[in-house]
Amino acid sequence: SSGINAEYGGTVELVHDMQYLCVECLFESTEISIRELHTRENWEISQERGHTALPLLFQNMVLSLLSTVKEVMEPIRYRETLSQDSGINNCIQEKFYSVVISFADCLKDLTDIIESESGEKEAATLPPEKTPSSNTSSSTTKEERLVLVLGNCRHTILTIIPTLLETFKSHGYISANDDTIDNKSLERYSTLERSIFDKYVNSKDAFLFGDILQFLEPSSFPWAYCNPPVAINIFVQELALKLVMAQAELHNIEKDLLKRIIGHLLENVTVKVCGMITKVERFCKNGALQARLDILACLLLFKNNMTSKCKATMEDTLNSIPINDISTEDEAMLTLLLDRFKLENSVLLSCLDYSPEGDKPFSPGHGTGDSFGRRRSQKRLVKTKPIRSPPLQSNI
Repeated sequence: SSGINAEYGGTVELVHDMQYLCVECLFESTEISIRELHTRENWEISQERGHTALPLLFQNMVLSLLSTVKEVMEPIRYRETLSQDSGINNCIQEKFYSVVISFADCLKDLTDIIESESGEKEAATLPPEKTPSSNTSSSTTKEERLVLVLGNCRHTILTIIPTLLETFKSHGYISANDDTIDNKSLERYSTLERSIFDKYVNSKDAFLFGDILQFLEPSSFPWAYCNPPVAINIFVQELALKLVMAQAELHNIEKDLLKRIIGHLLENVTVKVCGMITKVERFCKNGALQARLDILACLLLFKNNMTSKCKATMEDTLNSIPINDISTEDEAMLTLLLDRFKLENSVLLSCLDYSPEGDKPFSPGHGTGDSFGRRRSQKRLVKTKPIRSPPLQSNI
């Protein structure tokens, strides 16, 4: 009897080792396949919008892996279930974590490819293993692809990772209360998400500011000796139009990210615009009125998308502009120009989620007050064709 048990014991150990090697190979081969998923990206938006099919492919591969591993780890005769072996369990936990974060490496590789591409010719020079699928849509821009990768990362954090961890825990490889893998995985993907987010925002900086800051240069605009304001400075309209274009790009791809990205872009705008205005050495009365008018227009246009930091910076800049010589008539003139601006650009205001009924305009007086004066709340805004503001004329 003891000889038979010894013989079976040797067989059990052999089966145990074969099980371990099989499980190890399954995890490693799946990890390699996941890292190469970027070659299958075709940039087609899923029905849920905001991401492509890549996260679902990743999820299906991991769920298939866990199902196969569960079959391999069935109990064998004369030995405890392999899943009850603490040493093997620790190894499986490490392998599973490695598989889970391998998709983050895939998304990072895809982001690097997008960054390195400047056209079809440059993409063709990349190594084959780093080149996206030939099914890649040529209609998507670099920025749109970055947003899609960002959407894939976000969808993975919110939906895919919780599903995979729930399945993994249900198989008994880890305690349901153990959040070690959860926290490490989410930290890895959150870091990647921030990195992609920053790359997208940086890619938009040149687009937003390319032709705008020239209007704010002291050498370009005579802040110290200009005529009375006749309209909002053209840079405000140019900035609003470009922001609408960026908003449309995001709205069509990932609606949930719209508020976050637009708010961050506006913070960058605020830093540059307010920085240029605060650098002005001297304002004449008309220059101060023009600067205040431009900032008030920005506050009106972007108020629904502003972060608290962005709004505070603009209000601080508004308060820093000298108002010693500004009279009640001057304030009335600013009110009139802002009202005309709203009428002439009602479509633009609508595109930026402007709501006339809920509007609480900023005061052209010192700081930001509750109103410009008597509200004409019953007056309906008439949508007219936007009029390009005429250039300001210098006294010289």
